[in-house]
Amino acid sequence: MQNPAVEASRARVPALPAAVLLALPFLLGLAWAMDFLVDDAFISFRYGRHLAEGHGLAWNVGEAPPVEGFSNFLWTVLCAGLELAGLAPELWTRLVGVACACGLVVLVARVASARLQDSTSATLAALCSATLAPIAVWSTSGLETMAFALCVFGVFERLALERSAPRALGASLWAAFAVLVRADGFVWVAMSALAALAVADASERRAMLRAVLAVAGATLATTLAYLAFRYAYFEALQPNTARIKVAFGSQYLLRGAQYVASLCLCVASIPIVLGGSIARLGRESSGLARGALVFCASAFAYLAVLGGDWMMMYRMLVPAMPFVALALGAWLATFAHAALRVAVGVPLVVLGALPCFDIHVVPQALRECAHFRWSQEFRSEHAMWKKGVVDIRDWIEVGRALESATEPGESIVLGNIGAFGYYATGLVVHDMHGLTNREPLEPLDPAAREMPGHDRKIGFEAFAKYQPTYFNARVVDAASPWSILPKAWQRLDLGGAIAGPNDAALAKYEFVLVPLDPAQGFRVGTALLLIRYRR
Repeated sequence: MQNPAVEASRARVPALPAAVLLALPFLLGLAWAMDFLVDDAFISFRYGRHLAEGHGLAWNVGEAPPVEGFSNFLWTVLCAGLELAGLAPELWTRLVGVACACGLVVLVARVASARLQDSTSATLAALCSATLAPIAVWSTSGLETMAFALCVFGVFERLALERSAPRALGASLWAAFAVLVRADGFVWVAMSALAALAVADASERRAMLRAVLAVAGATLATTLAYLAFRYAYFEALQPNTARIKVAFGSQYLLRGAQYVASLCLCVASIPIVLGGSIARLGRESSGLARGALVFCASAFAYLAVLGGDWMMMYRMLVPAMPFVALALGAWLATFAHAALRVAVGVPLVVLGALPCFDIHVVPQALRECAHFRWSQEFRSEHAMWKKGVVDIRDWIEVGRALESATEPGESIVLGNIGAFGYYATGLVVHDMHGLTNREPLEPLDPAAREMPGHDRKIGFEAFAKYQPTYFNARVVDAASPWSILPKAWQRLDLGGAIAGPNDAALAKYEFVLVPLDPAQGFRVGTALLLIRYRR
């Protein structure tokens, strides 16, 4: 005989279509408004193209052993598949990201509809998941962010959807995908499994524990399998990105705490929702509030320990956003009257979307107290997104210019390698930030106040052994090319500042100006400015 609780859970699922149909147009509209590509996505694109061309998972063709300069294996394989199919990854990865965001909203609606006893609360939870600013921004980035969030939440959805009937096999498959989509996937799977355990009441706990143990086994097996592959292929036990980006210490913990605090001050609905869920936890019968709070607390602690992330709109905390939406639904379900649920829920849904339009209820002076990009001036997350939109347009132009102005086999040392490296197909690209090469790292400076992920550095002199052809590149106005020389070019010889291209300190360097042809899609009157080593 079927468990009555399971029957009741399934009986509430028909509310799903209304919630999804209402939520998805908001998601698609915000994703369209916030459409952008992030430079790091082009790193996966270049690795994917080389894999599709038969060169393996290598940043520069012919590397032995290759360097794992990505942290999203399965996403990079997807990029290779797109290349093989003749589909532009710049477009199709964004479409896949939006599709994953839509899938995430569907899963949130499914869980909320099945677990809560009120369709209004479930619909508002779905709306919340569709409109939170971090989800809107990262749906179209070209990175794996939304696919990873979908996998992590998929683990929870399979475990928690039906009372007393966790789906261990489905959850294990989602967990395996999560591990392969991102290098730290096993950590997030553990958070999702703990959240599912928190949802279960006393009668459900034994079945949930068995399912969670199955998920743990699948996660461990997949993690070990990929670890063995990594060691055999890349001759390393950790991704090179972790070697470069991860640093531990009290100053990084402080910066990570500021990162979490910044999220709560920017997307002000989040602390309100989580605080409301805590306040009415004793009245909530679905268990979703407990699970959501466990996941969010775990995610916030993890990012605090890691020291945060520099990218706009809190990329690393996107997997926590659907749990914030569940917390909202669970909190609203404790209110006795539907009108009150709407009166509280709708403003919170709107509040979560306001950062997409650079509208804030928290004064900037207070938001600046949580400034975590220490080496940069404070910008709102919307301003960071807007800067990213402009930057990637410019960097794509430079990458295309490098492709037209350089010869196959020539090399360049760069800081922003993504779009430059993807479009300059024949150019050997050395990364000053160290993501795609194994050059020795300079000692950590405890007194330095850097952006998250930029604490470890590689000295400029470390690349001298490669005898690089070029040291940087910019597209400039051909009539006044020197006016835009960036500050980063003012100490090229590591010995003293320079005033301009003819300064004596540049005796071993020369500036090369290459006119760009408008017939190839370049702006009229522009040129590529290169710094070349004098041989």
